[in-house]
Amino acid sequence: MQEKKCSEKVREQYQGRLDDFLKAQKYFNIEKSKRPQNDDFESYKDFFDYVNQYGLCFDFVSAGTFTDQKSGYWRFQMSFGGPSDEFRIYTDYEKNIHYIEYWFLDWFDGANITINDDVIFDICRSFLECSEHPEPEEYEKEVA
Repeated sequence: MQEKKCSEKVREQYQGRLDDFLKAQKYFNIEKSKRPQNDDFESYKDFFDYVNQYGLCFDFVSAGTFTDQKSGYWRFQMSFGGPSDEFRIYTDYEKNIHYIEYWFLDWFDGANITINDDVIFDICRSFLECSEHPEPEEYEKEVA
């Protein structure tokens, strides 16, 4: 049986991440004294704490880091190695989000989808608020 390509897996992988965040958000939106017992969330103080510990890092990938990469982007990395997945957040210098892509990558293969879910936008905005601006020249580079 041939292994599925990333393009065949990306939506399912994204849906799994989205479902995790939606379940956590729903749980933390319940008044603390009324929350049911849930071992998956008990060790976190709030939704942002859960999200912060869920991912591996939030950083800025400068323009030109990869071949033919004209624009820099913010990365919320979920996992690395093979396979890996991450959100790429494209903003202006003032950190206004233009769009967000979800990437699923596996050895020499990768696929992405542009996402539009409020919970992901809210998570990314929270991280952006806490992040230092990179240098302006790190946002755009001429690609030869």
